[in-house]
Amino acid sequence: MNSPAVLPRVSAARFGVAMLFVANALVFATIVTRYPELKDRFDLTELTFGLMVACGPLGSIVGSIIAGRLVARLGAVSVAVTSSVLLGVLLMVAGFTSGPMILGAVLFVIGFADATGDVGNNAHGLAIQRLMGRSIINGLHGAWSAGAIAGALLGAGALRYALPIEIHLPAMGAIIVIGSVCALPLVRLPMAPSSQTRSPSHRTSRFSAILIAACAIAAIGGFLEDVGSTWGGIYVVSETGANVAEAAIPFVALMGALTLGRFTSDALVDRIGSVGTLRVGSVAALVGLLTAAFAPETWVVAVGLGILGLGIAPMIPLAMDAADRAPGLDTGAGLAAAATVMRVGLLASPLLVGALAEWAGLRVAIAACLLVPAVAWVLAGSVRNAELIPAPGVADVSR
Repeated sequence: MNSPAVLPRVSAARFGVAMLFVANALVFATIVTRYPELKDRFDLTELTFGLMVACGPLGSIVGSIIAGRLVARLGAVSVAVTSSVLLGVLLMVAGFTSGPMILGAVLFVIGFADATGDVGNNAHGLAIQRLMGRSIINGLHGAWSAGAIAGALLGAGALRYALPIEIHLPAMGAIIVIGSVCALPLVRLPMAPSSQTRSPSHRTSRFSAILIAACAIAAIGGFLEDVGSTWGGIYVVSETGANVAEAAIPFVALMGALTLGRFTSDALVDRIGSVGTLRVGSVAALVGLLTAAFAPETWVVAVGLGILGLGIAPMIPLAMDAADRAPGLDTGAGLAAAATVMRVGLLASPLLVGALAEWAGLRVAIAACLLVPAVAWVLAGSVRNAELIPAPGVADVSR
């Protein structure tokens, strides 16, 4: 870091960007809790409901593709805060939609803003990390996980007390807008920027081994997270005889462990490095999946998914860090590439696992996923050159 005098401002910026991560998660968790009500309100079939919800991931992929260019042109702070405010406004609008097509359009824009905000948040968080000279990116993703849990609990409370959707969503949207605006003075860094854009002579490294490995690890993290969250409840009902009320236990175990793992992974990175952390996480994910795949009881599945959550916790944050350090790319381009591929991984899980389960059964489909963390263990070595290196100044992604 340039001077001990800037430490309070850098710490404030870290807190401010954590606020933006939480705001991003609150949007997702808030609207998901009202999906069943929206499905009934619009009298949708499973297919039409699925098509409406799919507008969100589609918008996020589009947003991820152009997010790097937005960050390079406008700076990460502008992109992150503007996206967060827009998400809050859109959540307010979602509370008053009158039909599935309008809501689908709103979800598309929410997905778009979620993706641009995600890249902006990560870019600025990584710039702060370089100033601090130690890993903080896992903790920032832990803030996202904690925000998702908080949003889900608030949503459950709103449902329990029959709070109308026209009040719940706009109220949460207003909170997100206010919080995002309050975060703006915190996230700004009072130092002269130094360019991080690579010279044209290095552009031949555009598709470097680091970038390819980082994108693959991001996709693996997203894939395994979705395996646990999407299929955990269905798995215990169909394979261990759990009732509907018990179906939430695996998801709670996964998300709780994922949050804990992200808040503790930074210390592990500082001790054994990114490669070592990814490999430890890959082994834990393998053990967790193996436990869940052959579990005879619901509680054993929950333990397995908890171990899986601990294992995958550092995958997406460290993949983002490695992609941001890949040579031959303009500011934000590596992050955007990793974010795009990660979202493809999130979409691949329900399709691939569902297709295999239809053919061979869900237990076999979950067992087949054991190959995925093994691939992550192999790929981890390719991000070795992207280990954390302290920077002398603030990169231009933090404007």
